[in-house]
Amino acid sequence: MSAAQAPINTTANRWKRIILTIAVASLGACTTSRSSIDAQHYEIALDEARDDASIGCVGRVACDAAWQRTREFVTRHSATNIRRANEISIETGVPHESGVLYLWASRTATADGIGSATIRVKGLCRGMYTSDGAPAWMYVTCAELITQAEKEFRHFVASTDSGGGAVSR
Repeated sequence: MSAAQAPINTTANRWKRIILTIAVASLGACTTSRSSIDAQHYEIALDEARDDASIGCVGRVACDAAWQRTREFVTRHSATNIRRANEISIETGVPHESGVLYLWASRTATADGIGSATIRVKGLCRGMYTSDGAPAWMYVTCAELITQAEKEFRHFVASTDSGGGAVSR
């Protein structure tokens, strides 16, 4: 190889590296943009599922029955066991692995004086978000698990309603 050819090859190699760097950066930008679109799609689905994960019940007897069904739902759908349960909350343990659904529930009394309440189930999943709130590596898996469970909640609890309308939206 002559001395005259060396600078040409070095210059050509620099251009190749520059073009490769631009191409990789462009692909990364496309991936980030697609991930952002996916996250927006899933956030909308999660918001809709959260609406389904909240029910109202009228009267103490109906609310006690709905709360018992909520406990059954949490037991069936959560990957971890119930750690604490009382009249106003049901909490399951946090799983050690990521991408696994666990559920919590709350019962908030209304001020009607007859024991009516709003019952909510909340799906949780390790690995869904980073510490700064951005979607993490298990985001899609977690979003799908949470959406499915929260959408099933209302139907599950209402499936034993005697038709008296004690469980409502």
